[in-house]
Amino acid sequence: MLVSHSLKFQGYEDPVGRLTGGDVDMGTMAVDGFFALSGFLIVGSWLGSPSTGRYLWRRCLRILPGFWACLLVTAFVLLPLAALLEFGTLAGFPWTGRESALSYVVGNAALFVRQFEVPGLLGGEAVNGSLYTLFYEFACYLAVAVLGALGLLRDRVWPLLGVTAAVWLFALSELLDGAQLTSRSSTLEIALRFGSMFLAGAVAARVAPRLPMGPAGGALAVLVLVQGVVLASMAATPEASTLVYVVIAPAAVAYLVLLAGASPLLHRVGSRRDLSYGLYVYAWPVQALLLLVGAATWPLPVYAAASLAGGLALALASWTWVESPALRYKSWTPAALG
Repeated sequence: MLVSHSLKFQGYEDPVGRLTGGDVDMGTMAVDGFFALSGFLIVGSWLGSPSTGRYLWRRCLRILPGFWACLLVTAFVLLPLAALLEFGTLAGFPWTGRESALSYVVGNAALFVRQFEVPGLLGGEAVNGSLYTLFYEFACYLAVAVLGALGLLRDRVWPLLGVTAAVWLFALSELLDGAQLTSRSSTLEIALRFGSMFLAGAVAARVAPRLPMGPAGGALAVLVLVQGVVLASMAATPEASTLVYVVIAPAAVAYLVLLAGASPLLHRVGSRRDLSYGLYVYAWPVQALLLLVGAATWPLPVYAAASLAGGLALALASWTWVESPALRYKSWTPAALG
């Protein structure tokens, strides 16, 4: 995802996005992988929770403190720094008012990103184009809570398979019907895509003991994924391109993510400090700031490496001072949640 964003920030096209002509590119495919992995892990989290309330409390602790801290740091540290780099002064900086730094924090605090830009800064581009996905991530958490509360997760896998099949049939019907609904609602289109990936990972979590993991399965999954991308590139519209990919790719994406996760080389990654979330929420503004010091003309590997280093530094700070302290309360549940 960071490489895809680096290409776009430097004015190049994502090669997969150029092929498909739509929203199927390296960056969004990486996010698809995150949702598939999340589906696998979150179903496990619900199964390991003593109650739905405890499950929701833990999910809130994992996503909200880091998100709120990112909004505050971005609005009142990174954006003023951007103003200094771009204009050499903070005179006229939009601290408060409509479409200001403060409204960026307040308006987006409920996870649904309503304000993407702060006019006059970063060339009018999005302050952080990655954060919008977290609303859909949390919506998936809530869907798991509902399915669990209805007794559709713990004992049998067929109810989850039924829900997944229903979502797949909806995507297929949308494709055959010319994207009548998703073309009118980007929220629905995004929810369908990420929800499909999440469900694929959730199903994998339930059938994992019976799921053969190996090079043969990986090769087959790669072939299916490539087929999905190629057929998406042949679609008549960007909306149809996305739907083709959603109909074909989720199971392959989930399998490849789990196959990578099964590698012994990755078992210790994040075992002590999980920087993945912090890197995800801070990489974009770091890349935008680097453009203000001339990164648009840097070689792509240099820009990507600098972006990774800066993102990891903020991710480490987020983990140390925000995320890890919040997670110390995961075994405590407010009385109202039981």
